[in-house]
Amino acid sequence: MIEIYAVGGYSGIGKNMTAIKCGNEAIIIDMGIDVSKLMDYEGDSSELSNNKLLELEVLPDDREVFKKLGPMVKAITCSHAHLDHLGAVAKISNKYSCPIIITPFSYEVLKNLEKNQKEKIKNKIVRLNAGKSFSVSKNFKIEFIYTTHSTLQSVIIAIHTPDGVIIYTNDFKFDDNPTYGSKTNYDRLKQLGNQGVLALLDDSTRIDNPGRTFSESIVREMIKDLLLNLKSKKKLVVLTTFASHCIRINNIIEISKKMGRTPIIFGRSMKNYLQASTNAKLIDFSKAKIASFNAEVAEAFNRIKRVGKDKFLLVMTGNQGEPNSMLSRMAKDELPLKFEQDDIVVFCSETIPVPECITNRANLEKQLKNKGVRIYLDFHASGHAAREDHRDLIKMVKPKFYIPSHGTPEKLKSGAELAKEEGYKPSNIKMLKNGESVILKK
Repeated sequence: MIEIYAVGGYSGIGKNMTAIKCGNEAIIIDMGIDVSKLMDYEGDSSELSNNKLLELEVLPDDREVFKKLGPMVKAITCSHAHLDHLGAVAKISNKYSCPIIITPFSYEVLKNLEKNQKEKIKNKIVRLNAGKSFSVSKNFKIEFIYTTHSTLQSVIIAIHTPDGVIIYTNDFKFDDNPTYGSKTNYDRLKQLGNQGVLALLDDSTRIDNPGRTFSESIVREMIKDLLLNLKSKKKLVVLTTFASHCIRINNIIEISKKMGRTPIIFGRSMKNYLQASTNAKLIDFSKAKIASFNAEVAEAFNRIKRVGKDKFLLVMTGNQGEPNSMLSRMAKDELPLKFEQDDIVVFCSETIPVPECITNRANLEKQLKNKGVRIYLDFHASGHAAREDHRDLIKMVKPKFYIPSHGTPEKLKSGAELAKEEGYKPSNIKMLKNGESVILKK
């Protein structure tokens, strides 16, 4: 008998955390935070206690599941390095006496989080590559299956138990023309489906978007087409994207060189992810100019002023309009370099669909427009699968039970409706909210 505990990510987007119990043992998948809840916080969030972070709804509330399962937990595993899946590990993993199983890239990001959050992880770390498995205990074996997503070394997790296989897909996309790495391992997913899958826990972030999610190769061509054909070539050019999107940032760096501009990357979160990529021996950013701390930022801006802004391409944090990000500070004239008429800002991102991000992004765009900045939007393809991708996934793995996750109640409902379209009876579709659990039987 399997019991699934929805700890976080089942009543909204962010702070993903799920517990799975089999017999007298359990594992935890993902320990994320809700980054949007810290966007307007003006102090040093690393100084906040866990109780305060719970009050601010930043951390998943695992207090009840710890009471029930704490001593039973044999492993913590995370699907990838985004903060809504990995960001709480340094804060709450120490209470569980078990190893943490993650990819080498996630490990490098986690080391940076330890420093930034001023925490020390006591758990043993097991680094596992996609295509490999780790036997946790008599009831659990963890298998990492390679998938494409918007950050490096993302995996679909197959949890092998005596009562069947559970597949956890937070997050994934089906990119058949990736600009880095290989395609999602469809063969292994189909093989597991043919062998029999007990349950699919399925990312619902974009499941209500019709069609499929486009390839990152299309975004690369869109950015290239724009940047190599700019009509304002003497102006400042700034691109903003997600700091974790190392593949896209690398593509931007290569395009900037074709423009004849020197790329400079601004932002502490950018440095954290790009440094992790280099340390994990994936994409090498060791030669990239990255300005994250005050002295580095000041030196970079002085160089831009001295040489000329039309000789550089800037990549900045702030695509969600975060008030303390580099782009927002520049839009508010808080930095030495000022925007001027017809300067260019390209948003290589979409707005995360939560109220804080929607409001902050709208404010940022208004500030830029007031300065006469030319804005280019939506040079982006999501890292999350759209509706028809999910349909393909269901057909591949053919689970007995379908459990939508990682989304608002409306998105989870959309996932349930998709399962019904694929012939699933209501009794085999399990809708959960944070704090709820469900028992699955063969």
